[in-house]
Amino acid sequence: MKLLKREWREEKLLAWAFGGLWVFVTAFLWAPSRDGVEAIYALAFFIPMLMLLPWRKPGFHQYGGWFSVSALAYASWSCITSMWGGGTEFFILQWLILAVWLLGAAWVLQKKSLDWDRLLTWFLLIGAATATICVAVFYWSHPLAARLEGITIARAPTLVGQVYGVVVLVGILLSWRTSCFKCALGLSLATIPALAALGLSQSRGPLLSLVLVLVVGLVWLRPGRKILLTQLCVTLVALGAAFYFFPLDQALLGRGASFRDQIWWDVIAQMRAQPSLFLLGVGMGESTDIMTSIGPYHHAHNAWLDILYRTGIVGLGLAVTHLALLLWLARRHRHLAPVTLWLVYGCGCLLVDSRSLFWEIDAKWLLYWVPAALLAASLVRENNLREKNPRVKY
Repeated sequence: MKLLKREWREEKLLAWAFGGLWVFVTAFLWAPSRDGVEAIYALAFFIPMLMLLPWRKPGFHQYGGWFSVSALAYASWSCITSMWGGGTEFFILQWLILAVWLLGAAWVLQKKSLDWDRLLTWFLLIGAATATICVAVFYWSHPLAARLEGITIARAPTLVGQVYGVVVLVGILLSWRTSCFKCALGLSLATIPALAALGLSQSRGPLLSLVLVLVVGLVWLRPGRKILLTQLCVTLVALGAAFYFFPLDQALLGRGASFRDQIWWDVIAQMRAQPSLFLLGVGMGESTDIMTSIGPYHHAHNAWLDILYRTGIVGLGLAVTHLALLLWLARRHRHLAPVTLWLVYGCGCLLVDSRSLFWEIDAKWLLYWVPAALLAASLVRENNLREKNPRVKY
């Protein structure tokens, strides 16, 4: 029977997980809730990987190498800190979910190559469709001056801006990579709905992060002058019209710093009052409220500060090591620029609105763990191929 043959089972599970990876990555754009994304992850990727990974001989480089080791070291330390933070069982489950994602994505992409342009183009098109629906549904019953709220996993305006900022970034980078002007123009047009959603969310952090990352991408990719000038002219006209018809200066600047600076100073003050927190942190816990001088908040509104507060300098060092390892080795792979800059954009967004990176699946996964796993898998695959064929350039 074919079912008893290991090779046949692995082939079927590989096809299931490879398709599931595509579905899971795009689900952040259309799934109706966090529970929906978790269910999609479980059915599309987690289950086939659990049916496969425990029964295979571990292969260090097949499962992400040092990228996976550094990421899971950070997650493991976070689990350890939960012993004095509370909720250890919850974090052990999250460790397993993250481990299956990192190891599984690496294994799947070793066995089956990923067509980056195809995946990112579908991601852009799905994002454009969901952004159009989101804008239409929300402003059907709200004034145009209201901050856009989502109908998918990204409900809050800031999340809307972060998620659709990824879509805009992907679309623009794809347009800069192609040598066909008409294709580049089409890709640029496809970003308009997502760009509108980002602007209407009035989210300054994602907007600033997007601009800075595009500057880096401009230097790195050096796009053609024709498409670049076209995009700049359209952008200037759109900005002029927006400032003429809408009070964008009030919308973007009128809210001040949204108390983030006060939250950061209060968190730092708490650590200075208890120096031991700098080393070990207060510990990860299911209850994440932080008491500040302006009231309780769920997190520090800065992922890296939140990591330091909860897991100490040990946890922050492990998290930064994982990120630095990825970016250092990706710097020479220009063809991986879209996913590399996607990760950089996500880190920029996490500077102003996020809790610790180690948490249950939510919209923040699209900013860090999704691009991190895909980038790590691609880098390891290329390294393995280079070792087998040292004379071939990848």
